Amino acid sequence: MKYISKLLLLFPILCYAFTSSAQNPVVNLSTEFEVPGDGWDKLLQLKNGNTCYLHFSRTSGLEVSMYSSKREQLSSDTIQTTLWNSRDLENTEIDAIYEINGQPVIFLQQLVNDTPRVFRLVLNENTGKLLQEQKLGELPSVKLKPAYAQNNIASHDCFIEKDQRTDYYAVAFFAGHEIVPGENVKRRIIVQHYSPKHELLNTGYFYMQDSAFAYFSYIHMAVEDSRDVYIATTGFNTKKKSNESWSKVVLSRLTPDSTAFSHNVIAYTHNYNNVSGLLKTVPAFKEVRLLLFVPSERKSGNSGTLLNIFTEEGKLRKHPVLSYPELSRNVENNLNYKDKYEGIPQNWLMNNDGSSTIMLENLSYFRQGNNQLANMHSNMGDAGVAELDTLGKEDATWSLSKYQVITGTCQPFFQQRRSKSEWSFRNKIAALNLSTYVSYDFVTFPDVTFMLFNDYLQYLDTGGSDKVKKPLKFADDANFVCYRYYNKKIERLYLFGMPEVTKRYACMLGASDYNAGTRTYATILLKREGTVKKAAIAWIGF
Repeated sequence: MKYISKLLLLFPILCYAFTSSAQNPVVNLSTEFEVPGDGWDKLLQLKNGNTCYLHFSRTSGLEVSMYSSKREQLSSDTIQTTLWNSRDLENTEIDAIYEINGQPVIFLQQLVNDTPRVFRLVLNENTGKLLQEQKLGELPSVKLKPAYAQNNIASHDCFIEKDQRTDYYAVAFFAGHEIVPGENVKRRIIVQHYSPKHELLNTGYFYMQDSAFAYFSYIHMAVEDSRDVYIATTGFNTKKKSNESWSKVVLSRLTPDSTAFSHNVIAYTHNYNNVSGLLKTVPAFKEVRLLLFVPSERKSGNSGTLLNIFTEEGKLRKHPVLSYPELSRNVENNLNYKDKYEGIPQNWLMNNDGSSTIMLENLSYFRQGNNQLANMHSNMGDAGVAELDTLGKEDATWSLSKYQVITGTCQPFFQQRRSKSEWSFRNKIAALNLSTYVSYDFVTFPDVTFMLFNDYLQYLDTGGSDKVKKPLKFADDANFVCYRYYNKKIERLYLFGMPEVTKRYACMLGASDYNAGTRTYATILLKREGTVKKAAIAWIGF
């Protein structure tokens, strides 16, 4: 067991000279451009060495810029579509943005006459031009009455996940309205399994033959090559059956030789509700692993986070409750905690050997203001990271003190959803939208670890000497900070220059993309010097 004990905070180090020692990041910047307007931004570092920059603009639609491996701009254009209405972002959701078969692929959901329609856009990896636009399906009207009971609500949405190893992917359509007389319940949930070339391999229908549960709340989905699609849900009924649970978690599997899912109801999850989680396949062990976060189980020292280990057929082997004693010692030593660390999972990364990394964050909520659309707020506090062995025990831990506040409710696994650009443009107030700036990113190697985030640097305040830690609340106050953990020391690095009262350097974490093969982290840098604001793509080499 190792963890960073009694870390020594050294003086800040500047890394903006674009040269480095063996442990200092190296920064390359694109030519500067105007700060992107309100919308959503995403970078993809493609297999051919190019970087694709996507900007969803409320005024002009989808703008695409391509950059070469030499960090030079190759092209810039606005995509012209015929099926998806690019001018109607207010009714658009991004379901996922992936590199598939070496190309940028965008999955969009748009509300048309109250009916959600799902589209797939495929772009050229060299020019960024639109190669293919296709409607994949649609859901029933959102005006139908949703089904819910005991803090569970039936999902009425579309979900996309891909196999990171092979680029096979699946698209799931969940209808969550109350069942109406005469409705075919076997067609309420439909899953499409695709190849990397976007060939439809199989269409599966998700229902339970014994009708144990009528409704399902989506948790997560995983794809294993061309063979299997796994889905985790919370199955529930709106009327309790005698001597039966209101709800239980279900792991389901679709195989190539069938159009119907097989199901394994997890017995111990009696009356679980408001469940979130992530599902991963581990081919080396022929296993499937499901990490669940259950708020109602967070009591009497229980973290509410459970690691479920299944055979590839879906048989449950073990389900240990995760605990973080070493991480609690870490925050006691380094962040002066008096109590144990109780962060909520934000992401979970699986290694080929079955070990994993879990990223945690302290979350709390409060109401403020009279605006009914924007009176709920989330405190996004100290970060904790743990490397876990194959059974979920800690091998190494890191902690980071931070304090950010956003408008809205931050749900568990925020980092995972943001990494694939799950985003809704509806009812977003631009001035209050911090989603792309908050939380943190984590990059680790055998000998050194980096944690990246935007901070409110209190020393830049003019006047007063308030020693109470202030939160990051506004994008204009953000400053990008890189913490390096090395040889039992921690150093704060300013990668773009020392921030001053009139100089700020922030990064859009939501736009970022990390390429493990080249050890390069790409992000959007926003620079402010006085009243002049500019943006650039920053490639940070570790």
